[in-house]
Amino acid sequence: MHYEYQIILKRWLPILKEYERTSSKITPRPFRYVKDLCKAHHISAKELRRYYVKWIQGGRKSESLLPCKRGAKPEEEKKGDRFIFQINTDF
Repeated sequence: MHYEYQIILKRWLPILKEYERTSSKITPRPFRYVKDLCKAHHISAKELRRYYVKWIQGGRKSESLLPCKRGAKPEEEKKGDRFIFQINTDF
């Protein structure tokens, strides 16, 4: 695993776990409100929610927080004066 990916996981996993505890109001919790959590970690609520949804959809696996791989690039064919783009769907 790349070092950059380890940094992402090390930062976001504890934040997401704190977010779950704060939003479900489990005591004891380090933050009373989600906005306090965001302020303490210098993140926006939008960014926090984006990572949280990504983590939940990935089955709470740490790998789901990593950036997705890019898809196949379309192939170009030139016919006359125009280009025709085709996308490979062979998986």
